[in-house]
Amino acid sequence: MRVMRIKSYRNVTYDTVIRIIEDLKSKGIELDSLSIRVSEYLHKFTKCDKGEELVKALTEKGLNEITSVMIANIVPKNIDELRSLLNFETQTFNEEKLNEILALVNSFCG
Repeated sequence: MRVMRIKSYRNVTYDTVIRIIEDLKSKGIELDSLSIRVSEYLHKFTKCDKGEELVKALTEKGLNEITSVMIANIVPKNIDELRSLLNFETQTFNEEKLNEILALVNSFCG
């Protein structure tokens, strides 16, 4: 079996992980059982196919990358769900800003 090494680390969306695993499969790389289970899980529970685009839009709005990735992976449906994902943010958000974020989520993942 081929040994893989970590070259770098960054937060990625579920749809990105699916693409990475699919690329490995298409290159004929044999996946271990954990990778297969991760792939199955993500295919069942991924809610947004445009996660990376959403992350870019959210970071352009001033959100941290980790917060943007969590939002793209969880796809909050209301302000209360969204507020629970803002732990890494230093700024506070008024209701108008939260609604703007939800509108962005809906436009990419709705």
